Amino acid sequence: MQNWSREDRIAFLGELPLVDLHRHFDGSVRPNTLWNLSQTYYSAIPGLDFDGFRSKLTYDPEKDSTLLDYLDKFHIPLQYTQFFDNIQTIAEEIADDAYDEGIRLLELRINPTIHRRAGLTSRQCLTAVRKGLRASMKRHPDLQVGIIVIAMRNHGGNMAKILLREVVGEKAEWHSDIGVVGYDIAGPERPFPPLLFEEPFKLAKKMGFKRTVHAGEDEGPHAVWQAIDLLDANRIGHGTSAVLDPKLVKRLAADQIAVEVCMTSNLQTGAVKDLKEHPLPVFLEAGIPVCISTDNPTVSGVTLRDEFLLAIELFGLSEADVRKLVRFSHEHAFIPSKAPLPA
Repeated sequence: MQNWSREDRIAFLGELPLVDLHRHFDGSVRPNTLWNLSQTYYSAIPGLDFDGFRSKLTYDPEKDSTLLDYLDKFHIPLQYTQFFDNIQTIAEEIADDAYDEGIRLLELRINPTIHRRAGLTSRQCLTAVRKGLRASMKRHPDLQVGIIVIAMRNHGGNMAKILLREVVGEKAEWHSDIGVVGYDIAGPERPFPPLLFEEPFKLAKKMGFKRTVHAGEDEGPHAVWQAIDLLDANRIGHGTSAVLDPKLVKRLAADQIAVEVCMTSNLQTGAVKDLKEHPLPVFLEAGIPVCISTDNPTVSGVTLRDEFLLAIELFGLSEADVRKLVRFSHEHAFIPSKAPLPA
């Protein structure tokens, strides 16, 4: 175990080109921005001051304990992300915030369908995201950004296929700068297993999209098996329950299927009961590519550096271990990384 101070760790992380492969648009909105929008448009919950408003956006350990509790935090942002200019502004701020955290490659996830209540199309929603990200990248030319489109599990397989057809024109290869690089399913896991989305994921592969799947966060290892065997996932989002099945751990390692690990979020959603028991070190020891990510920085109250510092403290990681984790994220990104990889 390396003996290094917190200051040493922070300084070391500041030297690395960090990568976040699992960050959600509507879970990363600045509370101040939402508050200002609530003053401009209307109050989503009347009678709250800023502190009360902010508390509705963030995890509360005294009230929240499940994935569904966690997902409830997205209702307020959705009141204000139905308009082109708002989406553009928020996307720009998310990219700026990521850059300030030391992130040099960001894959931002969004489901366009839930931002269409005021009349936007899916492509207009993604155009707004692209414009916002592009504005940030002009100020930060060493920042790489791509978009992962999410299909909501509770919308069903047919809607997932329709969404693919709507957004195929936003693929990165059709644009000179930023575009869609991947496809995902998210939302309540238990009622909507991966097997319901086999056809959409076959179509996504045919269309040339890389694939990541939220699986094994609120369900057992069988959900991860389905994600890799039926959906041909390149990466797994969360995947905490995989540790319960030694054969699955070996499969993930053998096929080098990366697991996007979001430790703080995993504790808050109940995916793990104690962070000391998080499967991250087991995954690493088995040879699974682990990609430390944030999930929802606003909801969870974290930055990517926070998540690395947490992993270092909990599991006694060395500088070499951290370099390996950052390298995994670069190597398994859906965007070809331009940054020099940590040795």
